[in-house]
Parts: sequence; structure tokens; C-alpha cells
Amino acid sequence: MDLTRRDFAIGAAAIGLAASVGSGVARAAKPKALDAIVLGAGVSGLNAAWLLEQEGMKVLVLEGRQRVGGRVLTLMDQPGYPEMGFNSMGEGYGRGIDAAMRAGVELENISPRFGGSSQELYLGGKRISKEEWARSPLNPFPDALKTAMPWEVVNRLVHQHNRLPDFNTWNDPANAALDISLHSFLKAQGLNDAAIRLAHDVSPYYGTSAYDVSALMLEFNDGFIAGQIAAGPRSLAVKGGNIKLPIGMAKLLKGDLLFGKEVVAIDSQTGMAEVRCADGSVYTAPRVICSLPFSTLRHIAITPGLSGSQALAVTTLRYNPITIAFLTFTEPFWESDGFAPGMFTDDHLGVVMPQRFGSDPANPTAITGLTVQARGQLAYYWDAMGKDAALQYVVQRLEALRPAAKGKVKGAAIHSWASERFNMGDWCYFAPGQIAAFAAGMAAPAGRIHFCGEHTAVGARGLEGAFESSERVALEVMTA
Repeated sequence: MDLTRRDFAIGAAAIGLAASVGSGVARAAKPKALDAIVLGAGVSGLNAAWLLEQEGMKVLVLEGRQRVGGRVLTLMDQPGYPEMGFNSMGEGYGRGIDAAMRAGVELENISPRFGGSSQELYLGGKRISKEEWARSPLNPFPDALKTAMPWEVVNRLVHQHNRLPDFNTWNDPANAALDISLHSFLKAQGLNDAAIRLAHDVSPYYGTSAYDVSALMLEFNDGFIAGQIAAGPRSLAVKGGNIKLPIGMAKLLKGDLLFGKEVVAIDSQTGMAEVRCADGSVYTAPRVICSLPFSTLRHIAITPGLSGSQALAVTTLRYNPITIAFLTFTEPFWESDGFAPGMFTDDHLGVVMPQRFGSDPANPTAITGLTVQARGQLAYYWDAMGKDAALQYVVQRLEALRPAAKGKVKGAAIHSWASERFNMGDWCYFAPGQIAAFAAGMAAPAGRIHFCGEHTAVGARGLEGAFESSERVALEVMTA
């Protein structure tokens, strides 16, 4: 499948929206005679609002935080502008690329920044070289996978044994039988429990264990990624920090964008939809677009209540626990011990990744800091400590595994998505059976309420999925 920018960006032209953009700046006055209220100022909500405004509609955006961006979060006060959320987009992200052009931000190719030394493997507190790994007694993989590093195994097996001839059919009821646990899928490929734990559960990209994530979702993701690779090799990010994208998108809006508006109730029993916020404010419009994650939507009183598969989706859809620490350093300790700065560990340290965002044009891939990720159960472990203690713990564990780092590393920042009440996790994931149970109907309008967000996308993942869903929901509202 050739996912070119033109193919991917159905965008404004394909649904008959005007090409002009608003130049107004968000104001704080309460608007009147609204056509729609958008809940959430992430890229999906912002784009939905912009699309409706191009059709002459009056739109209000309500955001519970004191910032735009949702799961786009850049630490602008740290060297290299580390990303705590969305990191990069592929060349096939036609919608994302078009949005960046409209917002007036510059995209740069960050693929070269992913190069450099390989990732080190640490198991049981000891470093195991790539050469030693294939014959190590700690290697639980079958013979055909002995030379694969732990972080390579799941993606390799999913790609090699993908059961979907077309990834776009992932939520087709005809594929319900494929909606099994990743654990069952990996067992069928010859992995034992120890191998599954190391390849997935130690640092899961989706879920907390191979038991609670659907293999069918990973096969959909594999197909989407394959399309991105076919579209081009570059990885694109916003120069100076990805948060500039939603900030630029917000500036294009003509209507109001109000912060600190945590929604507690939506009532659409009458001819209008009413949105009530925690601060006591009330807003009404004929239509409401909800871009909020289902993890937080379940804490909002909706009248009439949701029903059927959609109610099941709101109450049970899961979101990945991930906590990210950012470390600065006074000396490049990896030059002292001779090992790569990146690390995959089964330790409570998590996964260490060097950030290569040097400001010197002569050395743009210089390491400016280290991001350390705790995923799955490890994220909950860190979160239970509290932010300050968790940062200290991360530094202590790094120094224990890499003595050369002692006294040279400092915990600069940490962010937990699972403990943030406006998300309660980062990207969504489907448990076994959930795709068959509700994926096809979870985004359906409920009376005067319409739903968008990455979790409702059907043809794309990540940021591109968020934009895809905003186009669908805007069309729904315009034709309602």
C-alpha cells in the first residue's frame, strides 16, 4: 500500500472545506450562539474545531489543563527540548504534515538522531554483549531467534506471522477469531513464558503483560508501520519542540479556547447539549465533540447514558501506563566505560535512550540528555514513589548498573501519564476480545455527542490517527 502524502491527506479538500485559515487569537469571553463545543485541546480537538470554522460554524473549545497539546508535551526548559509524549511522524503522516504547514511550524528530519551506538543489554544487573547474548544461559529464545535482542523479538514475530492480509480490516467482525492475547500468539510462534516475559512484559509498548493486549491490534499496528516505511524513510518532528504544533494550531482558531475547564457532565436530553464544568460554568450548543480519552470520559456524567458496545468501550478501554524521566549529565560517562549510552534492562531502571539534539550545527547529533522510560507495571512502581523519589531512584539505579555514571547524572524532570487525571495513561490499547466486542461501534455518535481522538481512529495510529478521527467527526457534525 503506497501511503503518499496525497493519499493520506483526505483533509480539507476531500470533504469540501475551504482552504482559508482564521487569523484570530483565542479569547477569554464566553461566546454566544455556538454551533458546537469541542472538549479537549489536543490535536484532534483543535483540528476538528478548525475544520468546522472553515464551514462558518461558531465553535468553543474547552480544555481542562492550562495548556494545549494533550499528549503532545515538550519540556521547553530542558536541553534538546525532550518529548514526554508524541515524538515523531513518518512521511506517510499526510494529515500531520499538512497541519504543520497550516500552523506555520517547521518539520525536520530527525532520523539521523536515532543513529549512533547500539543499545546495551543488562539482565540481572550485568551487561551482556550482543556477541555473548546468542550463547548466554539467560537467553530463553528458540534457536531461530537466539541472535535477536529482546526488544526485537515481538515486532519481528508479529511482522513475520501477521494474519491480516489487509491491516485496514483489523476491526472487521469477520476477523473476530484473531482477537486473541499476544501471549497466545507468541506461544504459537514457539516462545515459552520466560521468553515472552523478556521480549514483552519487561518493557511493553502496549499493555502491562502479553496477557492483557490483543495480538490483532499489534498486527494492525504492524501493517500501518509497514505503510509508513513504504512512504519514505524519514522521521519528522517539529523544529524546536513538537508542542509548537498544537500551539500553532490553536492560534488559527477564530473562536474561544478556554483553559481550566474540566468537564464533569454532558446532558443532551433536550434540543441542545449542555456541558457543565467543575468550576460551575455551563455551556450549550447543538453539538458536542468529545476528544477526551475514554479513560477520563468514564468519570463524566453523560445524560442520557451511553449504551451497548459504546458503554462497554468507555468503561473498559485501557491506556498504556508509561512514566518518562529526563536526566542531564555533567560528563559523558559512556566514554569512560566504553559502552553505549542506551540501555535495555530487566532492572527497575527501565529503558535508557540517549537524546541526540545538539544545538551546534557542526554536531547536531550530540547527546543532550537521557530519557528513561518505565512502561507497564514498572510505571506504576515508579509512580508509587512520588516524582522526586522516583527521579532519585532512577539516578541511583543507573549509577548501580553503570558505575562510571556516579556523580555525573542528575534527574531533571519526570512525567507520568498514568497518574495524570486528564489521561490516566498514554496511548490506548485493546485487550483480547475488545476489538471484536466494540471496536467497530465505539466512535458512533450518541445523540448530540460525537467522539474523536486517536482511540477512535480506524486507519491510522498515533498522531495521524488523531487527525483522521477529527476529519470524520467534523463531517458528522456538518451533516447532522
